[in-house]
Amino acid sequence: MKAFKLAIVCAAALAAPAQLRAAEAGAAEPVAVSSAAPKALLPVGLVKGYRGTSIPLGGDQLLFLKKGDRVDVLVTFDAKMEDADKKERKEKITSTFLQNILVINVRKPEKIDETGAAELLLNPVEAQYAALSISQGKITVVVRAVGDTELHPMEMASFRKLIQ
Repeated sequence: MKAFKLAIVCAAALAAPAQLRAAEAGAAEPVAVSSAAPKALLPVGLVKGYRGTSIPLGGDQLLFLKKGDRVDVLVTFDAKMEDADKKERKEKITSTFLQNILVINVRKPEKIDETGAAELLLNPVEAQYAALSISQGKITVVVRAVGDTELHPMEMASFRKLIQ
């Protein structure tokens, strides 16, 4: 019974960032993801003005991802670049396009080499960028440390910059 009470306290602590983010956006209280479960038992859920957006991810990325985590979302894609001699070439680029995003659900595949999904709490503009990124490149999700909520300007990464 003590473990159950501790789980509820932890769930409430995890829900606090979502409520804070909702308050900043002028939204109401979080809405339960599943109407079958009582609201108080859900650690995270949908918030008015935000969207639950499913991101397909490989099983290897979902190994340690769990509901309530905060993540950054990266996209790797082929970009057309111009050399010094004005010649066009393709180059792989990785960009961090979403930061400090709340994970509201995780569906892990049965096998690590299969695809699962993470459901993220995004505002409508972030959801559009997520959809565009899914269609244009490979998505990677990186988990943040508990309490790490700062947003940082991020330069796009390229292999060319890496080896210079």
